Amino acid sequence: MLALVVAVLCGACVLATAALWARHEDQAAIRERESLIAGDMVESIDRILDNVTSRRQQELSILPGQPCSTVELRLSELETYVQYVRSVNLVENQRLYCSSAMGRIDVPLSDYLSPAPDGSTLDLIEGTPYQPQSPVMPLYVPTGKNTGLLYIIESTYLADTLAHGVRYEAGQVVLVVSNARALNDRGELISADSAAALHGTRAASPRWTFSIVVVAAPTFVVQTHWKYGLLAGAAAILVNLLIGAGYLIVFAPRRLLLSAVRRALRHGQLHIAYQPVVEIATRRMTGVEALIRWTHPRWGPVSPSAFMTEVESSSLLASVTRFALQRATDDIVQKTDIRPLRIAVNVAPMDLERKDFVADVLAANDKLPDDITLVLEVTERFLLQKHPRIEAIFNSLKAHGVQFAIDDFGTQHSNLDLLGRFPFDYVKIDGQFVRQVDRQGRELIRAIAAVSKHYGMEVVAEGVETESQHEALRSLGVPFGQGYFYQRPVTVSQLFVDTHANPLTTKTRVTP
Repeated sequence: MLALVVAVLCGACVLATAALWARHEDQAAIRERESLIAGDMVESIDRILDNVTSRRQQELSILPGQPCSTVELRLSELETYVQYVRSVNLVENQRLYCSSAMGRIDVPLSDYLSPAPDGSTLDLIEGTPYQPQSPVMPLYVPTGKNTGLLYIIESTYLADTLAHGVRYEAGQVVLVVSNARALNDRGELISADSAAALHGTRAASPRWTFSIVVVAAPTFVVQTHWKYGLLAGAAAILVNLLIGAGYLIVFAPRRLLLSAVRRALRHGQLHIAYQPVVEIATRRMTGVEALIRWTHPRWGPVSPSAFMTEVESSSLLASVTRFALQRATDDIVQKTDIRPLRIAVNVAPMDLERKDFVADVLAANDKLPDDITLVLEVTERFLLQKHPRIEAIFNSLKAHGVQFAIDDFGTQHSNLDLLGRFPFDYVKIDGQFVRQVDRQGRELIRAIAAVSKHYGMEVVAEGVETESQHEALRSLGVPFGQGYFYQRPVTVSQLFVDTHANPLTTKTRVTP
């Protein structure tokens, strides 16, 4: 379940990342197109202004300051060489006194440019005093201390130039002059504030005091959203398919295995084998450990190591543990008269986290007579952190006569402090130490036995396989043993009280 949740979260993260990537990339593509168009428009307007100020500049620059009657005809002639302009005007002492279109005039320069210019200056106005409803761009170029030329550039040429940007997927193209007024691609004057409110890209001229604002066309925006949305969606689907495939590759065998175990429970393929726990001094059986076995109709016997690890980390654990408790207690009560007897059932870490675990144990324990004791075997790996819930489970079950054994002691952390923190009744020494009892493992077993005795716990040596191991354990005073040397796991009807007379006993070391 955790892996599934992680896979789903990873898939959601992939989708979110793809959406963010698509949003970032489509915005970048839109801004790039806007920037490209704005740059082209700036270059186009720059060429218009450069053309205006460069044509016949030398001849024109000597005219301001001369009487209009003297230069009027020459001014009109030179104006014909200057493109994009309505008129060229001579300025002296901040007044227009001669026009290429109208001849002698007398108009303040401030009617065209405000405030009065100090150098080359651009502006946009709604019209001239002579054509008030026709927007133009006044361009002032000084030629002397108090003289200059005022070019009146037709806004139509500028608007036509801006309109070319619309052909390249721009929705709006606006020329902003000196951050005061702006001209759109339809030739309309708008305020600079209106231009600033546009959510577009701005490019400024490096030589003149104007800038271009471009807003991408809605159709281009939609197409770009779809383009990157589809790319991101396809990539997200591909990655999620890979995540799903990885999940199935890793966990599908586990799901199939757990499904098979679930069917085995339902169809009676699981059963219990019992391995005696004997008193080492007499070799008489004092208890049994209940071991789950699975015989598959097609695969035959299935090793517990092949399925119990997966079961112990799944929701199937409760059913399997409940089956082991019920079947083991029923077998011992109904199919054997060996008394007194302890019956040990293994429980997994997740069992102690189940709400109904105590109820399951007590239901099984209530079926046992007084001379049969239920023992729960737990491993040390989940007891290192003393938890109030575990303490409560121990205390509750021990109050009803259930005993506890710590299994495989020493294999995880060899933490002797566990023996003082939890009220165990038995300590089961792992077989890897028992196999070394007649060599370097002797003193370790002696130490474990001494500490266990100090806390009032009995020691059970697991994995006894040879006579020499048996004798070494007896010499150390270990009271109980378990292993193939005494008897292999068998059905309840094959249990023998005295393992000396047991025909199934193996006197030599064997490999399970």
